[in-house]
Amino acid sequence: MLFALDRINNDHNLLPNITLGARILDTCSRDTHALEQSLTFVQALIEKDGSDVKCRDGGSPIITKPERVVGVIGASSSSVSIMVANILRLFKPEGQEIIPLF
Repeated sequence: MLFALDRINNDHNLLPNITLGARILDTCSRDTHALEQSLTFVQALIEKDGSDVKCRDGGSPIITKPERVVGVIGASSSSVSIMVANILRLFKPEGQEIIPLF
């Protein structure tokens, strides 16, 4: 997958002015590990808003927010993928539609 992303990002004719990225997490073919990875993934997206954090001098912190997530590719096991999809569905942004791609 990373090879494909590199090829797409390096071909300026395919998606001009757009860079694709990836965050790859391993489920280790275990549903419990996939659940933990899913919750950590969601937690990172939620906590990065900085709305409840103030610096000692009273200023606002500089926080690098993760880029917008537009898709999640499931695990090789359908039972793990379904469980992860059910967890992520709880945190979908308001007004956005979830379209399963499997």
